[in-house]
Amino acid sequence: MTFEPHSVVALARKALLASREAALLAEDSKLLDDSNFPNFLSTNLVDDKLKEQRTVRSTRFTERQSRKRGAPKPIQQVQETNRSGRPDVRRKVNESIDLNDPLRMFLWGPETKQLLTAKEESELIVKIQISMKLQEVKHQLQIQFAREPTSVEWAEAAGITSRELKSQLLSGKSSREKLINANLRMVVHIAKQYQGRGLNLQDLLQEGSMGLMKSVEKFKPQAGCRFPTYAYWWIRQSVRKAIFQHSRTIRLPENVYALLSKVKDAKRECIQQGNRHPTKEDIASCAGMSVERLQNLLSNVRTPLSMQQSVWSDQDTTFQEITADNAIEAPELSVSKQLMRRHIRGLLNVLSPKERKIIRLRFGIGDGKPKSLSEIGTVFGLSKERVRQLETRALYKLKQNLNKHGLDAYSDLLF
Repeated sequence: MTFEPHSVVALARKALLASREAALLAEDSKLLDDSNFPNFLSTNLVDDKLKEQRTVRSTRFTERQSRKRGAPKPIQQVQETNRSGRPDVRRKVNESIDLNDPLRMFLWGPETKQLLTAKEESELIVKIQISMKLQEVKHQLQIQFAREPTSVEWAEAAGITSRELKSQLLSGKSSREKLINANLRMVVHIAKQYQGRGLNLQDLLQEGSMGLMKSVEKFKPQAGCRFPTYAYWWIRQSVRKAIFQHSRTIRLPENVYALLSKVKDAKRECIQQGNRHPTKEDIASCAGMSVERLQNLLSNVRTPLSMQQSVWSDQDTTFQEITADNAIEAPELSVSKQLMRRHIRGLLNVLSPKERKIIRLRFGIGDGKPKSLSEIGTVFGLSKERVRQLETRALYKLKQNLNKHGLDAYSDLLF
């Protein structure tokens, strides 16, 4: 059968419409055949409620989204996001440094934890030696020109170019720092051995570092030993010298410190032998010295205390407030002496004016300067013997009238 194109399209449209109508009729028949009509209504109500609930939820969600878009972003979110994925270096540095821990401050940094091999050590020392030679050349030029040499003159005197001079100086400086940082742990090891001898740990670390820097300048590769072995002596010497000079208010000779260390070793040896409380005789015999010398040594090394220092840690009372001044007399004694002076002046009135003046000059009453018999004779124009006779007679009169004036009450002050 042959059909025209326009008739085919028309037939297709009719078939589509017929299929739609059949589908609608089938749905209607199902709804009508359903015997549970109330359930149908309840399902419709539930669908309506669900739609309402969905609408409410979507409204709240959109409101929250709008508020978030309008609100500024919190600072914590910005700090937590890290585009590069790298940790916060500044926070780690602040957490790792403890200002109250001198060891951590002293050994902070990875360069202090890297140990050097013998080959690396020798290479660094060679660079340092070259830099030191260049400094010697500069010093000679300063003496020769009486001024600071230029870099060109310095390089010509060293036989190198200016660029090589700068590179060698920088290499020597960096090598020196690397060698010092690699041996700082040895400084800490030595400083801990001298704790409790008058200097705190920070001062010991500082002095040990100065000794380490000096050992870098003094070390020679021809010494036949490694650098740490050579630097150990310089560090220990610097620490001990600082203790000798700054550990006490009153400095002691170095031989006294040697004797003190000998006494400490002897005391430790006695304790190890079982004598937990050794006497001075035991320590002196173990140290090889006499007991008298040990007592003098211990009395000379006593640590002085400040008068302004607090007696108790929880109070402000100082030693000056509780220490008696021996140069000042007690109030009772001062009053007794004043009363005795008054009685003596009254007792002198029983003498004649000439005898009274002789007694005053002889015993220094008034000016506190006693005079001899010859000096008194010169004043009165008398001989020495005559002055002595007048003095004897005046003293006899005073003894006769001593009890009458009640001066026996001051016998405690006279004897």
